[in-house]
Amino acid sequence: MQQAQIELWVLETQAGSQQSFSALCRHFYPSAIGFAVKVAGDINLAEDAVQEALLKLSRTIHKLQDPATINAWVFKLVRWQVLDLIKRQKHYQNIEDIEVVAPIADVNANNSTDGFKALLAQIPLVEGQVLYLFYLQEFSVTDIARILEVPIGTVKSRLFRARKMLKQQIEQEN
Repeated sequence: MQQAQIELWVLETQAGSQQSFSALCRHFYPSAIGFAVKVAGDINLAEDAVQEALLKLSRTIHKLQDPATINAWVFKLVRWQVLDLIKRQKHYQNIEDIEVVAPIADVNANNSTDGFKALLAQIPLVEGQVLYLFYLQEFSVTDIARILEVPIGTVKSRLFRARKMLKQQIEQEN
């Protein structure tokens, strides 16, 4: 999908087009679910979080000043909704506990990325989120820092560690 088309949908949605908002939802849903599963470790919680994030998007999209930032904004909304649902369900006592959830395989696997997604499922959650956003969603380090609300240096170090872990996983399989 062309970024220009996505930005046009944002502008049309801000002008009141329900059809454009539906197009945005259809565009973001598969990748948002994949990311939410990576954050939550639970498909049901991920689906609920994405639904809530899209509802929140419908109420707040008029506040988005730069349509070019919609991708990072949606993923940030999804991440916060996952964390909020986890807290509400009282699975965890504090947010630090979320970082040690055992990762699970991405539910939106396709033939071209199955191998990578299987390896990604074996990477710890914190590093796995960075790999998912960088390689599968093709976000920049700056955008990932915005989504995860951490400094750019933290994203770079997580990406470095994640690549090292990924390399070890590949070497173990060979």
